[in-house]
Amino acid sequence: MRQKRRHDARSSQRSAGTSANVLRSKRIVWVILAALLLAGGSFWFVRGGGDAPALPDISTAQLDPVAARLIEQHLDAVRNAPRSGKAWGTLGALLRSFEYREEARRCLEHAEQLDSKEPRWPYLQGLLLSTTSPTEAIARLRQAVALCGNEPEAVRLLLARLLAESGQWAEAQGQLEELFRAKPDCAPASLALAQAALARDALAEAITLAELATKDRRTARAAWSLIGVLQQRRGDTNAAKRASQRAAALPADAPAPEAFAMETSPARSDARDLSDRSQRLLESGRLAEAAPLVAQLVRDHPQFPEGWLLLGRWQLLSTNLVAAETSLRRHLAMEPASVNGLFQLGRALLMLNRFEDAAKTFEQATRLKPDFGPGFYNLGFALARAGQRRVAMPSFREAIRHNPERIDSYILLADLHAQFGERAEAQALLQQAEAINPTDRRLATLRLKITGE
Repeated sequence: MRQKRRHDARSSQRSAGTSANVLRSKRIVWVILAALLLAGGSFWFVRGGGDAPALPDISTAQLDPVAARLIEQHLDAVRNAPRSGKAWGTLGALLRSFEYREEARRCLEHAEQLDSKEPRWPYLQGLLLSTTSPTEAIARLRQAVALCGNEPEAVRLLLARLLAESGQWAEAQGQLEELFRAKPDCAPASLALAQAALARDALAEAITLAELATKDRRTARAAWSLIGVLQQRRGDTNAAKRASQRAAALPADAPAPEAFAMETSPARSDARDLSDRSQRLLESGRLAEAAPLVAQLVRDHPQFPEGWLLLGRWQLLSTNLVAAETSLRRHLAMEPASVNGLFQLGRALLMLNRFEDAAKTFEQATRLKPDFGPGFYNLGFALARAGQRRVAMPSFREAIRHNPERIDSYILLADLHAQFGERAEAQALLQQAEAINPTDRRLATLRLKITGE
């Protein structure tokens, strides 16, 4: 009996010891887990999430100091807010603008994971992938369209273009029709639908749609070119020729603004980017938006010659002619052989009615670029206005030789021949001008001057 009690006591002691060991083991496990959690929490905070990519390693040695600082600022923004989709997405947009394509893609992918309702991130991925992986780009753009619809229209337009290029015609047309129904004044959509109608051989429909796009600076030249093709297909060679000449006489179509460009591309301030953005805005006539960029360009980069050229162009378009002359001369002091600089200065001098100075400037431009049709046209105009009418005539002939589609050269040269009583030469030029655009209102006045009828 006593032996049994001793056995039970020893068993109880062993059980108590075992329980104590278990408790100690559990405490050790919890301590270890707590340490791991703390370490994991610290790692999560530093890296921005359990599945967050490491920040891209960007070599900025080839960039100017301003651009390098800008990239570092946006890397810091991600370090400070590693769970912010906007911080990752804005960094990706910036890296894309500097052509760090793979690093940009990874940042944008993570931005989309963190902020799945934002259409900017799949759209920018679509742009990045559009030239290398069209199938992936289409998938990303479908996501973006599902989120933003028709605002901005460029997202659906890009999706439709990639679909068409990959042979998915029905879906491409469906995307365009949905955009056109919502925004019937969207010239790029009407032009794209006209091209689709041409592919179906629906020529009348295509012409109607193309004509809607002839008034928009983004599409006018392409629309007239398409109308020329359509009229040729219909067998109306005269209408085809007139449309083609209208297209040739127009400036290049203005670039359409990139969707979300201002919101997703952080404001770079290196000279080349400021210059490129200013140029695009000036070409599309958006002077108010160009003004601060041009001002920043010449303020921060006064030794960058193109900045003074752009400032002169902006001042010229704003009819601040004296200031334009000063800016353009500063540009030419840095780049004396700048044909564009000489051309813009000549235009400023023309508008200031300093015709002899303008003629000398245009003559320099045409000497540097002997096939410069607009330079010869303006040289002829300046000489004629300076009273050197006979001297002006060879310049207009050169302008016609290099730009036979430009009706103004025929009209002014015909007018000069008429002033000298050279009716046969004037009549021949009048007929050529009528073939280019028979509806030009100046032709009736010129005909009266030549024939006296």
